[in-house]
Amino acid sequence: AQAVRLSSDVGPRGAMTCNNLPEPNSPDICQKGGGGLLLPLGGDSEQEWPTVLRAILYFFGLMWCFCGVAIIADIFMAAIEKITSRKVLKLDKVLNKRRTVSVWNPTVANLTLMALGTSAPEILLNVIGIFPTFVAGELGPGTIVGSAAFNLLMIVAICISCIPNGETRKVKDVGVFAVTSTFSVFAYIWLLLILMVISPDVVEWWEGVLTFLFFWILLVIAYLADIGKLPGCRKEKEESFAVHPQSTREELAAMEYKVRQKYGRNTALTSQQVWCLIEYEYASAPTRAQLRVDATRKMVAGKKVFGGGSKVEEGALLAKELLSPEAESKGSLANLHLPHVEFTALNYTVMESAGSVEITVAAKGPPIQEPFSVSYKTVDDTAKAGTDYVAASGKLEFGKGKQSHSFKVKIKNDDAFTGTRQFFLDLVEPVSGARWKLGEVRRATVVRIDEDLPGVLSFQQELREVTPTGEEMKVDVTIQRTLGRTGKVSCKLRTEGDSAVEGTDFEPIEEQVDFEHGADTATRTVTIKPSAKGTDMTCFRVIIEDAQGGARFDETTDGGSESCIMTIFLKPVDEKKAFLERACSFMHVNKKAVAIGNANYGEQFIEAFYVGGSKEEQSKAGMGDWVMHIITVPWKLLFALVPPVEYAGGWICFFCALLMIGLVTCLIGDMAELLGCVLGIHPATTAITLVAVGTSLPDTFASKTAAMMDPYADNSIGNVTGSNSVNVFLGLGLPWMIAGIFWNFATTCTPGDLWSMRYPDQALQYPEGVFVVEAGSLAASVTIFTTCAIVCIAILLLRRKLFGGELGGPRGPALATSAFFALLWVTYIVSSILLA
Repeated sequence: AQAVRLSSDVGPRGAMTCNNLPEPNSPDICQKGGGGLLLPLGGDSEQEWPTVLRAILYFFGLMWCFCGVAIIADIFMAAIEKITSRKVLKLDKVLNKRRTVSVWNPTVANLTLMALGTSAPEILLNVIGIFPTFVAGELGPGTIVGSAAFNLLMIVAICISCIPNGETRKVKDVGVFAVTSTFSVFAYIWLLLILMVISPDVVEWWEGVLTFLFFWILLVIAYLADIGKLPGCRKEKEESFAVHPQSTREELAAMEYKVRQKYGRNTALTSQQVWCLIEYEYASAPTRAQLRVDATRKMVAGKKVFGGGSKVEEGALLAKELLSPEAESKGSLANLHLPHVEFTALNYTVMESAGSVEITVAAKGPPIQEPFSVSYKTVDDTAKAGTDYVAASGKLEFGKGKQSHSFKVKIKNDDAFTGTRQFFLDLVEPVSGARWKLGEVRRATVVRIDEDLPGVLSFQQELREVTPTGEEMKVDVTIQRTLGRTGKVSCKLRTEGDSAVEGTDFEPIEEQVDFEHGADTATRTVTIKPSAKGTDMTCFRVIIEDAQGGARFDETTDGGSESCIMTIFLKPVDEKKAFLERACSFMHVNKKAVAIGNANYGEQFIEAFYVGGSKEEQSKAGMGDWVMHIITVPWKLLFALVPPVEYAGGWICFFCALLMIGLVTCLIGDMAELLGCVLGIHPATTAITLVAVGTSLPDTFASKTAAMMDPYADNSIGNVTGSNSVNVFLGLGLPWMIAGIFWNFATTCTPGDLWSMRYPDQALQYPEGVFVVEAGSLAASVTIFTTCAIVCIAILLLRRKLFGGELGGPRGPALATSAFFALLWVTYIVSSILLA
């Protein structure tokens, strides 16, 4: 360690003195003469108020600041969503054509902007905390560790037990999760090495730089894992289904089959119920930013992101009802004194290519005393005998040793698209005096799922250039149907603005396009407006989606299997102005988008005044919504000053919101120190309890929603490990790097100055000054958390092996795991407080 310390003192040191620190016996923040960055507002006169009154005011003030930081983080996340959703045209070298792709890799976005958005208060608390004295405080680092403990232990505990009984959620991208989990543990082990082994109670400049560099190393490794470039992380072709408006007929048929098999064994499902269950099982997950924003707005009675009554929510309720023990036991006739005969399932689902479906009839109840026969027959419904299946009838003989019979009904396969159809199988009533009875499942439904492909939809042109003339223009857009023309199909057509603005440069379109049986083309018209004429190249997209009737999209076209995209470029009239076009493109400047942003600016203030963001939502608001709105309306009005996301692709909103978060974080830091000071609570205790929990609440609700809505656990617990890693490498690495460089290169301390008086032990080893971070309570907190983190991740891996997923599973083990994780968190809190 001594060798390391000597080698770290490279180059000449600066001439700045070391007297910019507080005096050794300077008053605390809650005492006369003391103060923070912004508080107390009343100065020394406030310090004379009764202690109880000040404690109450500071506590509620801190809670109010938590509401404020949650609201501005909502705006910050909206800017991040706008930035990371940007798309561009890129050459696909395999297909040798341009395709629309997202600029941001999802893993890189999650570990950079998304992590900054969810952890901005904790990170800024550390960055701001070292200025202007470049001295480490206890509130910032303690908040980082406390927030990590709450995220990993309490949020994961809530996510495990909120899953419906018997269901599981597992991490889909195991490679990225393995990387972030490893780094999330390594990050805190690295802190212990810095503070207790390499240079005890000191962070040298190279340690700060290396800590910050670990953030970029994590980013590169996680990106390589995401794209399948690391050993064991190679991306395989997706075998699971996700329902999109562009899902193919084969995917939808398979989804319907799985849903009917899972939920329809004892219940006759309607088409509407099947679709709700498909949406619930396979719907595309909302992004992390959307979930975070929605959770915050629900807390403070803001404008909701997701409306109620969605098919996903209906499907979740329906699934819970169908899988309930009452539904499973429905129809039990165990109390009958005679054998009762019934089908073993209420519904049978079969693909038309299967050729046949096997049906089982069983005699249940008391043992059979006398032989008897039961007749069955098929009955048409939407499926017709001779066309969709072969009619069947017969007798089944039951007796001692023969309690059940199985028989097959032939299913006919054709080349025509007929959709999903069904027919029935009936058991014939026994004659009077028979020694058996029919059970409740005396009619079974056979659902025949069609697999024919009615065609592939695409645009005749994927790229098209148009030169606006200054007058209204009509541009024809042709959709073609290839590889089949069977049956009636349809799709949705809509436009999407890019650098060309809808309503200003072109008329927006959103309509349904129908193809009758045998039709192979359909043409629609896009109107280019006179105002589209300009001096820079702009573009917009025409998109077809929501294919119905079995149609699908060509995965080799722009949009892939998810959609089909046609990009229309509006060429400038004067080609000599290309330089202006490139400059505007580089700066993301779009004057028409700015005009829309100006209009939305005014809307922000109107939304801030209303409960729920609008007059309609306010009319439905409850008492709790009104209370939260009244409490938070000053924050809403203040943050309405932040420019909308339409400016510069969201970047202006991003930086303005970041500035506002910094301001509120200063208030939180001062308020937390004031509260801890008047109550005599150690700053480390305040950090790991009130501050850590308060800044993590929106993430708690967002993760719970993600756990219940998403088919996988990546959005709920996968982001926790990544965020915990980034908090250390960025939240501590950046300020420690700055402070380490400052003390090593910008200052020269001398015996007797304030730094030497404040840190006498370190002054003996580093007489010219060094950045001091006393291990103390922080090291104890990190040690306890690291142990808990290793246990937590090990249990999650064990749950994946035992139950098929990290979240959910059998109710008993799920509740037990949640209780254990909560106990670990309480143990961490109590132990850290005792050792503070």
